Amino acid sequence: MTEPSSYTHRRGRFAAERSYRIAPDALAWTENGRERRLAFADIAALEVFLARIPGVPGAYWTCLLHRKDGGREKISAAHWTGLRSVEDRSKSYFPFVHALTARIQEANPQVGSIEHRSIRDRIDTAVGSTGVGALRLLRKLDLERGAAFAGAAMRRIGPRLRGHRTADEQLATVFPDMSKAEREKVLAGMWDNFGRLFVEYAHLDRLWDYDWDDPKPGGRIEMDAASAERLKGACRGGGRAMFFTGHIANWEITPLGATTLGREIAVVFRAPRIGAFTKEMVKQRSALGSTVISAGPDTPLRIREALKSGKMVGMLVDQHYVRGIDVDFFGRRCKVNPMLGRFARMFDCPIYGARAIRLPDERFRFELVGPLALPRDADGKIEVDGTMQMVTDVIEGWVRDHPEQWLWLHRRWR
Repeated sequence: MTEPSSYTHRRGRFAAERSYRIAPDALAWTENGRERRLAFADIAALEVFLARIPGVPGAYWTCLLHRKDGGREKISAAHWTGLRSVEDRSKSYFPFVHALTARIQEANPQVGSIEHRSIRDRIDTAVGSTGVGALRLLRKLDLERGAAFAGAAMRRIGPRLRGHRTADEQLATVFPDMSKAEREKVLAGMWDNFGRLFVEYAHLDRLWDYDWDDPKPGGRIEMDAASAERLKGACRGGGRAMFFTGHIANWEITPLGATTLGREIAVVFRAPRIGAFTKEMVKQRSALGSTVISAGPDTPLRIREALKSGKMVGMLVDQHYVRGIDVDFFGRRCKVNPMLGRFARMFDCPIYGARAIRLPDERFRFELVGPLALPRDADGKIEVDGTMQMVTDVIEGWVRDHPEQWLWLHRRWR
């Protein structure tokens, strides 16, 4: 095994192999029979990051040593073995770089550390800042006019986007008897809904105007008496409960009913990679009384903590999940995240389905179903697979009711 004090790699397609070693006061290396050195005292900063190589799959750890004279020395875990082939030498790279950086910092305490920002990071930051600016500008504009303009614009732009083909293929598969003209009408409605949704994000705190004490027709939110009683019952007494919805109409409305009744609801949120825009979305949700659980490795732990503390938890359940369980959706097998059913089984808590139906003039009808009569096993515990099939059946019914309001862009069947 290579000693941590030495490391060898070929750093480019046409470069010679370079052998590094850590000398008492410098980094030394041999290339084409010539030995060179970089004194630790001449290093201004360290930069360590994952780098992608054009034409080669994967990413490789890289250490850049920034010299005080402006030059740079690069040590990478990528070892070139041919014109388009790279060997990952991380096993020997990591011990060597760890020993090297420790020795540099010991000999040169003034050495700095540079945060690496790739071109993609810079693009994401620019796009995120633009998105935040757009949301804040839209907030100053009239909701109805802005949403109508965005909807009309997306009707024209959407069919030219790559996702339109996926949406059309899935729609044709699910509804084989639907004519091409009918499919185009449904997809035009989907794009219209998508455009309006972006504008509504900017006005999220103004959408819910349902008066629990004196509900009147004509408001932005309407609700039938049965749904109102179900939601009051679910919120009464501070008990835990789980809610599900799908990417239908404006799904951001669905948690608002519980928060207006004084209940805190934790919403599982799959954050976009655009950091600034994500922060703005989280800020808006938090301001409306929701706790945001960003999807990630610690999501199950945070859901468990929320339920243990008696909170309600809401999540979207209509997307493909590669490690999910099989369910039937429109007569075809697909995979769904079983987390909803597993936590319902763990805490033996009720499950409700919530949806918002888009109405004319930027109005919505809120509907709540449940608590569902969940299937149970011989021991009386909630059965996870059966529960997720029941939930999927509810989502299917909603999509059948208003296919133009579901986001057909997600590749649901794979």
